[in-house]
Amino acid sequence: SDGGGGGGGGGVEEGWQRGAVAGPPAGEIRQYAPGAAEASLRRTGQSARHDAFFSSHALRQESARRRAAAYAQPPEQSGPLATATVEGYHSFVPLDVPDASRRSRTPSFLCKATSSVDGEAYSLRRLDGPPVPPEPLAAALAWRSLRHPSLVALVDAFTATGPAADGRVGRATYFVHELFPAAISLERAYFGTPGSAGNPGTPPSMTPTEDGLWDIALPLLSAIHAVHSAGAALRIVDPAHVLFTDPHTVRLSSIGVLDAARPERNLPLPALQSEDLQALGRLLVSVACQNAGAAAPTSLRRSLSFVHASYSADLSRLLMLLLSPPEAAHASVHDAVALVSGRLMTRLAQGVGYADALRTELSKEQENGRLLRLVLKLGLATSRPSLPANESYGDHPDRYLLRLFQDLLYGSSDEEGRPLISFAQAVHALNKLDLGHDGRALLTGREDGAMVLVSYHELKQVLERSFGEIAAAAEQ
Repeated sequence: SDGGGGGGGGGVEEGWQRGAVAGPPAGEIRQYAPGAAEASLRRTGQSARHDAFFSSHALRQESARRRAAAYAQPPEQSGPLATATVEGYHSFVPLDVPDASRRSRTPSFLCKATSSVDGEAYSLRRLDGPPVPPEPLAAALAWRSLRHPSLVALVDAFTATGPAADGRVGRATYFVHELFPAAISLERAYFGTPGSAGNPGTPPSMTPTEDGLWDIALPLLSAIHAVHSAGAALRIVDPAHVLFTDPHTVRLSSIGVLDAARPERNLPLPALQSEDLQALGRLLVSVACQNAGAAAPTSLRRSLSFVHASYSADLSRLLMLLLSPPEAAHASVHDAVALVSGRLMTRLAQGVGYADALRTELSKEQENGRLLRLVLKLGLATSRPSLPANESYGDHPDRYLLRLFQDLLYGSSDEEGRPLISFAQAVHALNKLDLGHDGRALLTGREDGAMVLVSYHELKQVLERSFGEIAAAAEQ
């Protein structure tokens, strides 16, 4: 095999240094395969025809799920937490799973809070214990300048008076991070949550696969590369702090917390950076075996043998590099990036493809938003029989034309009087109206049978005049 066992020394170094990713045979062209995120936007059959005009079903579902989680409130909440305001943050909703704080290296209370400055929801973490001294707090605040797609950004850190999880009020240190609604930790996804008195726990919701492991390894390796290149170390690469912020995206959370809560003064930066790589290797081994203890020293050799037998040689070589003792291989994050450069190029192509797909989805929603504004203006212009300064507003010929146009959009029928439902025809007419096209529309009154041939350019002028009167009346 490509280096079985978990031993160190020159053998490990030789193993990962000689491992090269082979390209396709000469003359063979491999077809580009979209990533899972891009593929999830595509549907077939009648659904594909629907998605040509409207954003994809999967994207709408994911957006709705996030919105629901972002604005969710507990059914009942009382005590200091219900009415507390901490440095402009309010509406606290606990986010911690049971017993999570007690098992954490930094016992704390995690909740969602809304900022009174911008109205956005954030993740607010209150550290248990006395407030952090100014010097380590300043070191933690330095993380605000580091932004990366695979890091949950630190927004602020401060000391203030506020309630703890048990309701007691006191001074403590708070960390504000971006909020990703409905995110779950890698620990919970692959290992479940342990049970306790009155809490049966939850089983794992995901099963490890080759692609799934690379979906974790590559973004985290990219984040470590950015942090190490900036002259820092993460110190939090573990299953509890890796979040699935959507089904295809992982991010490292809680950056900066350890720098304040447990500043490391004894180990030099290279040693801390080496520990980041070791931690990533242990995390991947644990996930690959779906066993939180698989990377323990007593189990590591057996776990690596399982990985070698069950997954690709590429993954084995990466683990050999990450888990190599620093004094044996002198591996750095740059070595790890070079080793998986081929897979990173594939991921880059898939990321660009997904961004293009999302841009297409955005353009659909921009068009729909434009048409919605046009329909709202049309409804506002025709719904009022009078205005304070114009009692006969609704009887004006301009409004009559607009109501006839609404009949064209919504009141069409076939020869037998059955309703004609054609979104395409309505969208086509609205687009012409918005453009002020020179083409003409034959408008027929449902009540009086009147027929009027009018250009869309004239209709647009009528709509603008009518809406202008409404707007002017609103400002008086």
